[in-house]
Amino acid sequence: MDTPTEAPTAEVHQTAHPQSEASPSESSSTRAVLGELRVSSVSPDSVQLQWSILEGSFDSFTLQYRDAQGQPQALPIDGGSRSVIVPGLSLSRRYRFHLYGLEGWMDGWMDGHLDLTHIIIPTCIAATAKTEEPQLEDPKRKAPPSEGPLAQAVLGELKVSSVTPSSVGLQWTVPKGSFDSFTLQYRDAQGQPQALPTDGGSRSVTVPGLSPSHPYHFHLYGLRGGKRIDHVSTEATTAPLPHPHPRDCAEEQLNGPGPSRETLIFLRGDPARPLRVFCDMETDGGGWLVFQRRQDGGTDFWRGWESYARGFGNISGEFWLGNEALHELTAATPMELRIDLRTARDSAFAIYRDFTVGSAEERYRLRVGAFSGTAGDALSYHSGSPFSTRDRDSRDPRDPWWYRNCHYANLNGRYGTPRDHQGIHWFPWKGFNVSIPFTEMKLRPQRG
Repeated sequence: MDTPTEAPTAEVHQTAHPQSEASPSESSSTRAVLGELRVSSVSPDSVQLQWSILEGSFDSFTLQYRDAQGQPQALPIDGGSRSVIVPGLSLSRRYRFHLYGLEGWMDGWMDGHLDLTHIIIPTCIAATAKTEEPQLEDPKRKAPPSEGPLAQAVLGELKVSSVTPSSVGLQWTVPKGSFDSFTLQYRDAQGQPQALPTDGGSRSVTVPGLSPSHPYHFHLYGLRGGKRIDHVSTEATTAPLPHPHPRDCAEEQLNGPGPSRETLIFLRGDPARPLRVFCDMETDGGGWLVFQRRQDGGTDFWRGWESYARGFGNISGEFWLGNEALHELTAATPMELRIDLRTARDSAFAIYRDFTVGSAEERYRLRVGAFSGTAGDALSYHSGSPFSTRDRDSRDPRDPWWYRNCHYANLNGRYGTPRDHQGIHWFPWKGFNVSIPFTEMKLRPQRG
């Protein structure tokens, strides 16, 4: 499917807000009113939505929709936001989104239809009377009395169906009568109130975005005719992370799936030794900790011994993580090294088993084992060599790297300088006449 290059055009149908005389208690405050909900971008697996506030302000928002399997999903959003990206959607799937503005708990709403192949968005804008805020601190509080047939709808037990470090699945029954809708209310890990509106046909919901190892109190309210008819509660504690102090990106990956990203790891699992790193979670199964990247020449790699020992640069751009960190990462666990190389026209990679970097006393000596890949073996020649910089090599000033008498690889060379063997080289792939414009060096615990 072609991804639209412009924001889709929406057909908008608006419903006027009911006009009525404000009571004396209402006249002193401004009613918060939601404006148009529109689609600003679409990709095969996500949709970005934007909205406006015509009057007043909201404490928070909740976006509700059903996923491709028909399961209800809800995204809590802070009150200062005016856009959200909905990830994890399915290709060529039609979605209906409902945005709720919450004042205290729930006030306005608007909704839209979205077809990822043909966008037509009927958007409806309305406002409702502000509901009474429930007392979360008193789960045993009874629902207010109601008259007539509304009192016949009864909620059954609220049960926990699944628990992960970041979510809780809940299920319930309606043994008698029916409800127009439900609202699940709880407080997040920061103590802020959250609400997930759910349609009256639902009997389950997954609460996302929770914190690991944290207790939560959930309150489910059944509504008919705009009134709360019944209320049930339960408690759950989210699961702990498998690795609360991950030692590398492979352990971070075991804590839960996600895209490539910056994150914190902890050297040898020590909470007192955090290190910010970039994890490649997509290449060859993911779990790679990137420790070098060249991509635009914006960072100076012509540096001395101490700079390479500590590390430098921006881990989302060009950088060297640091020889001290490399020694710590490779000393305790058998590691494999992957090197990715790219030009404008082609790419190649090299993988080495048994990758280690020695201590400072060993001058950060490089050792690599068996080779595989498409770039050719340029690094085995350098195995056993100490790290060299212009201020720690008495033979001649040279680019920082692991040298023997000469070299077959140098990924810390002068960016864009192909002459006199001074560029970024991987000899078996491009020789010495091409300075390779993109390189990444990364490691992970050895597999297989």
